[in-house]
Amino acid sequence: MLKLFKGIYAIFLCVRECIINLFFILFLLTGFASIAFLVNGSDTNKSKEPNEKVALRLNLSGYLTDNHDDFAHRLIQSELTNDESLKASTFDVVRAIGKAAKDPNITGIVLDLSKFEGSDHSSLSFIGSELKAFKTSGKPVIAIGENYSQSQYYLASFADKIYLNKAGSINLQGLNFSSLYFKALLDKIDAVPHIFRVGTYKSAVEPFLRNDMSDEAKQNAQTLLNSIWHQFRTDIAENRMIAVDQVLPEPKSLIEKYKAVNANDAQYALNQKLVTDIGSKAEIEQALIEQFGKNEKGIYQHINYADYALNLTDRFAVNAEHKIAVINVEGEIISGKSKERSAGSETISELLRQAREDNNVDGVILRVNSPGGSVVASEIILQELQSIQQAGKPVVTSMGGLAASGGYWISATSDKIIASPNTITGSIGIFGLAMTFEKTAKHLGISEDGVATSPLAKTSSLQHLSNEHAELIQINIENGYDAFLDLVSRGRNMSKAEVDKVAQGQVWSGEDALKHGLVDQLGDFHTAYDVLTDLINQKRKAKGENEIKHFTAQWFIESDKGLFSSLLKNIGFKAKSTLAVWLGLPFVPQTQQAAELLQKFNDPQNTYLYCLTCGTIK
Repeated sequence: MLKLFKGIYAIFLCVRECIINLFFILFLLTGFASIAFLVNGSDTNKSKEPNEKVALRLNLSGYLTDNHDDFAHRLIQSELTNDESLKASTFDVVRAIGKAAKDPNITGIVLDLSKFEGSDHSSLSFIGSELKAFKTSGKPVIAIGENYSQSQYYLASFADKIYLNKAGSINLQGLNFSSLYFKALLDKIDAVPHIFRVGTYKSAVEPFLRNDMSDEAKQNAQTLLNSIWHQFRTDIAENRMIAVDQVLPEPKSLIEKYKAVNANDAQYALNQKLVTDIGSKAEIEQALIEQFGKNEKGIYQHINYADYALNLTDRFAVNAEHKIAVINVEGEIISGKSKERSAGSETISELLRQAREDNNVDGVILRVNSPGGSVVASEIILQELQSIQQAGKPVVTSMGGLAASGGYWISATSDKIIASPNTITGSIGIFGLAMTFEKTAKHLGISEDGVATSPLAKTSSLQHLSNEHAELIQINIENGYDAFLDLVSRGRNMSKAEVDKVAQGQVWSGEDALKHGLVDQLGDFHTAYDVLTDLINQKRKAKGENEIKHFTAQWFIESDKGLFSSLLKNIGFKAKSTLAVWLGLPFVPQTQQAAELLQKFNDPQNTYLYCLTCGTIK
């Protein structure tokens, strides 16, 4: 026995030393990288304003996100983790394009999107609109690529000229919509899902009850997908000045056109007028040199996006008399502090309080990109938003790619709601979920027993849910749904019966949501800004105060986010993927998404405002 304890203690010491050494190594790496960053790239933190005529090379990498980005952190992280797929902020991309339009040293934009992994259609449209505005300056936008994914090509379509390598292709195949289903998984581990719901539209919780999509859910998803795809094709057709049918012909016509060019993808794209020209890499480079001039390296004159973005004004520390606060709610809404891909009620509420108490803040833009989450967390955020309105400061919601269920709950009473035509919203509904594992435990030979003063005190996940508990949760769900209808009714000036018709967990595009009265206007973040400034000035006029011509937008963010914490997150993700490879397990985004989703269903009341059927559009 003594040897056993000695062995356990030795293992403990070994693990302890490994952890200490790991943190020491991370500390040294961070320090060395920071020093190298400051010494070798001392100009990186300084102004990178071009002092000669150059093109802005918009070479985005990774995926777009609403949340803030720190380029210095990204550069160091990239060196330490050898990971170029780091998130960029949609807002910084848009601001860089806007700055370039007025910059006399920027002669045009080159869209080099080979490492761009895409984004939701709302964000792509937002950037596309800014590219359109840029072209009014008289400066050209040119897209280059060896291949174009669907998202890459959508952005490229806003260019004046699109070049495609003669060996390349454009991957236009249409959109598909998918959701994850967990019934088979739950069956395998003998988990028992206790589902509670209300209303006639039942598909909201079917991922826990089925292994596939029901006909009812398919119909709703198809309507949503058709709306987004129509907008997608229309935008491309207008940008390229071609017929909508040319973007992606019907399969039979497509096959005939491919046969006519001997399955040459590049020639097909040229014939369809999807691109301006095709050529070799050298030929495309020469076209850029003729347009923008040659630098000392023998390539076209340009400045990279990451370097140019360092010149953007700090949108997080703003010293102005009249400000608009921007609060991002991105990811699942959870209780507590925000985490990676999650918006914590404690964090968001604190930022909203700061905006309310800041005398220089005249109004708030709530930027929502969330499928919802915890009922309690959503309600806490809503209460703080209503406190801002009670303080006389208007709130306008700017919906991103997804603002559904809990994302709609926190938006419902805003003074105005602005959505993109491609926003996925609605999902007005509530469900209850409690997982018990009594069968799993029995299979493993584990049992649990004891005494309690009340049946309600028995809340173990290793015991079957009691009838009393189940009844309480069902009552909570029914009252919660009624409260949701009442909230939307008051916020949108609709009767509860009218809300119920478009509720029941149904999901809508922004375009359809406008028809149903769930949003006020279609537009992007700029639209929300303009609407909010009008509301603020209306209030000022009513009080006999002068109109304010310009408000400075300030993004309110957590003050304790730093390089070390973001570095640990990045390394943690890499470690999980590496471990999965070692164990021979699949580690794909869907696997990670499923694991994270199941972990987040931990609301103490077992009630959720979450759009399980919003799925992934790609």
